[in-house]
Parts: sequence; structure tokens; C-alpha cells
Amino acid sequence: MYSATVTDKALADAARSAIEGALAVAAGEHVVLVGDHEHADALDALEAATIAVGAKPIRMMLEDLAPRPHRWLHPRIAKALPDAQASVLLISFHPNELPMRNELVDLAATHRLRHAHMVGVERESMVAGLKMDPRKLEEQMRALQTRIGPSSEVSVKSVAGTNLVVKLAPWCRWLLYGGVVKPGTKDNLPSGELVTCPENVEGTYVADGTLGDADGVFARSLIETPVILRIVKGRVKTIECERDPELAQRIDEAMRAVTNLDRVGLVGFGLNAGIEKPLGNVFTDQKVPGVHISLGETFPARTGALWSATSWIAFTTASCDASIDQLPVLRDGRFVL
Repeated sequence: MYSATVTDKALADAARSAIEGALAVAAGEHVVLVGDHEHADALDALEAATIAVGAKPIRMMLEDLAPRPHRWLHPRIAKALPDAQASVLLISFHPNELPMRNELVDLAATHRLRHAHMVGVERESMVAGLKMDPRKLEEQMRALQTRIGPSSEVSVKSVAGTNLVVKLAPWCRWLLYGGVVKPGTKDNLPSGELVTCPENVEGTYVADGTLGDADGVFARSLIETPVILRIVKGRVKTIECERDPELAQRIDEAMRAVTNLDRVGLVGFGLNAGIEKPLGNVFTDQKVPGVHISLGETFPARTGALWSATSWIAFTTASCDASIDQLPVLRDGRFVL
């Protein structure tokens, strides 16, 4: 068991925020910590934070269990979950590991664990994104949610060229990713996102933040290579990238290869003010204040969507303005609620 002092104070503070704040780990609880060699330092910090509150960490490294990729959840991890109250998955993206990650999330929910999902999250993302008190973050998300009506229209514009209209419907259920994680649920940490499947999306979306996908094949910053999506009736009709045409072609080919992967599956408001700029990890950058989109998977059981896809590709913006029913809610990276 790790017991040495973590000398990186900022990382230690971030780990403490995850364990004590987001997961609300208490003395006597068991916490399953699943990591990989790339994130050993961060896992050390999470383990130390777990011990500090009097809880018992159960630490496992994927590479020590079996060679990667882990397509399915290793039996040792599955065996540890029923006796735990919380869990953390902190690993890098790896092709063909999506089924394993989904299996872990499903098992954690089955056993009523409070689960923190941190795939591809690096030190900088942890330090910036875990600054906000989860309770204050939840208050801000709920304040924004009260501004959204059953059939509201969200307009999004940016200096980079985004001009998008998102139409909602009464069946659209909003998912709040932030606050203290409840038993049987999971949150992508750092958190701070309000998400739904829209009824319709029309217009142009300029992704100049970060690109990500289920297997990490496209994971990269888009700050120097913005991608332009032209969307008609909720589907991407054209995709352009002037500085990297090959990237646009690869994304287009991926979209056309999977049913509904060309369709906007999720639209989300990022609300984590601690993340002031895109950091290169899509799960983190979806929490940058702004409006972000994801193609494909809709999580229909939770959003109310009547369709979905077997994969996803996500895009984030570096900055934008947003209005709900013509009333401003986001200006210059700050929410006006």
C-alpha cells in the first residue's frame, strides 16, 4: 500500500477534492482505485487522500493485471467492487478498451458505488478542474437548468464562426454532472456539465477546443487546427479543417462508418470556472464554460432519446456566447444567471 508523502501539493489538493469532496469518502469505507502506469503519480495522490480520511484504498494497475488493451474488466477488479463504497478509474485512452470501461461503470452502478471516471485526465486537468467546491458547482448548474424550458431554443455564437441553434423538446431530460456523486451513479471528473440529447440542431459549429472519441483515436487539441461542422436537421453534412484536411477526412470516414455517428447525440453546457481554457482532454474540456457537442451515443435511458449509436466523437469550443430563448446566459466565458 502507498504510504509515502505526496510532494506535489497541487496534485495532492486535487486528489483530496476528488476523494473528500466529489466522492465524499468517509472513514471505514473501501475505495477501489484502478489506474495505469502513466497515471501512477496521480493514483498515489488519490491513495494518500483515501488513507487520510480513514478509508481503505484497494489499488490495481491495469498493466500489472494483464497486458493492454483490456477489452473486458479483469476479474480481480470485478471481485473488489461489491465490498466497496466508491471507485475511481484513472487511465489513459486506449483503443478497444471502451467495453471494459463501460463494464466497470455498469458494475459500479449495480453495487451502488459512487464512481469517478477519469479517462485521459492529466495532472493539469486535475489541478484546474478540481478547484471548485462540488456543492457550489451543483448550485450553478441547477440555476442554469431553471432557465431552460421544455421547448427552449439555445443559440450559440463565437468569434471563431459558430452560429448554431439547438432546439429542445419536452422529452429532453437534462443530466447534471457535478456536485457530490450519489450512490449508484458516476461522474466524469473534473465535473461541471449540464447535458441532454436535443430534438434538433441547425447551423455551423466551429470546434476550436478539443477533439475526442470513444477509443482515443482522434484525441487532440484543436486550438491550432479548428474543425468546422455544418449541421442540417441534426446531422453533420460537411466537415472542414483548413489547416489539416486529412483530419477532416478521417473524421468524416469514421462518422459514415457507424450508424448515427454523423448525428448530434448530446449538447452540453460546461460550467467549471476553474478550467479557464482547453487543456487537451475532451472529458475535461467539456466542462470549460461554453456549449459543446458530441456525435453518436445519446444514453437514451437517461436523456429520453429514442435513438443512439455504438460510439461517439466529441468536439469542444474554446469560447462562445450562448442565449436561451433570446436571453443571454453566457458571455465572454462567464455565465450571467
